[in-house]
Amino acid sequence: MFGEVLLHCVSTESEIQQNSEQLEGHVCLLQALRVVQRLTRDKCSPLFSMIDSLWPPPVDPKSHDDLLQSPSDRVPPPCFCYRLSVQLGHMVPLSGQTESPLYRPPVLQTLREILQDESSRCHCSFRATVVHKELLSSNAGEREMLLFVTDPSLQREPNTDGNRRTVAVCLSPSCLIQSSVTQALDALQTQPVLMFRDAVKENAQIFCWEQTVIQLEPEDSSFSIPRPIILDHLGPETLTYSLCTVTGVVVAVDESTAFSWPTCSSCESCRLETREHQKGFLCLECGAVMDEPTTKMELEVFLSCSSLSHCTVKIKLQQKTITSLLNSTSCTEGYSVENVLGSEIGPLSVFVHVVNRSHTVWMGLEECDLH
Repeated sequence: MFGEVLLHCVSTESEIQQNSEQLEGHVCLLQALRVVQRLTRDKCSPLFSMIDSLWPPPVDPKSHDDLLQSPSDRVPPPCFCYRLSVQLGHMVPLSGQTESPLYRPPVLQTLREILQDESSRCHCSFRATVVHKELLSSNAGEREMLLFVTDPSLQREPNTDGNRRTVAVCLSPSCLIQSSVTQALDALQTQPVLMFRDAVKENAQIFCWEQTVIQLEPEDSSFSIPRPIILDHLGPETLTYSLCTVTGVVVAVDESTAFSWPTCSSCESCRLETREHQKGFLCLECGAVMDEPTTKMELEVFLSCSSLSHCTVKIKLQQKTITSLLNSTSCTEGYSVENVLGSEIGPLSVFVHVVNRSHTVWMGLEECDLH
């Protein structure tokens, strides 16, 4: 029988790490145990995906003899398990016990190996470099995090097997993220390397649930990836929530999205006011005084791409690309649609947030900076 143990009164990350090292893989004595819930596959599919990855056990749980069963003799995996609760200090590893023969440590795979697995659903553990982050809103109002990751196996040239250059990893709101990982993701200029243990690959996508462990890895020169990051080219088969590169010619401008606004040249805040009886502007956020604020702009354009015939491509541009585009048109103030049309932009790194194939192919892109 399998069970999931909720260990209470573990408050700090150091306590979590310490308890994991003491308990993982060892036979433990559980005292003052409380049954919290009976779980079934329908109620908790991520947990049962982990159970399936451990089934059948390599040895008999009672005798520890090897289980030499033919495929026809194997007992099907359990259809239910119990969620148990125990207080800290009431789950004690038995003294003198070495690693249990039932324990299966995670086996690290490359992302290429994981993508080549033809199983519709499987557990996986891997190391990967995070190159981009997106926050998505779910139907329940919670925020899911989408991490785009890669590793040396996907960045090698040439890409002869058609695998993607980057993979999207979805972190559910229930996934526990350590503060060290959060800090590394907030400073993505460093492109941190993370270890993902017990993630779930389902229908060519990777998900992290509450059973997944994510850790920040130290720098390792043997795990380096080339710079700049190699991305897939935008094509007719590109999927939603992908990273790719695009080059195209501007054929239209969505003028309803085109606007500009002044910001502080120091902190980029919009809270500016003119100074009374003096020239210049005052930032109400940081107190900086400036002669002229920095102008921020937003612009969305439609592209014609040679690799995409009969396809509508709309892209939201970043500030530096807008500035470069307008400078190339010799516009001294604002912009002229006629001058922007026909300009070639790219290659740009983009996040594909919408793909609609109901009638003709329509793609919504947003430029991103991968540093």
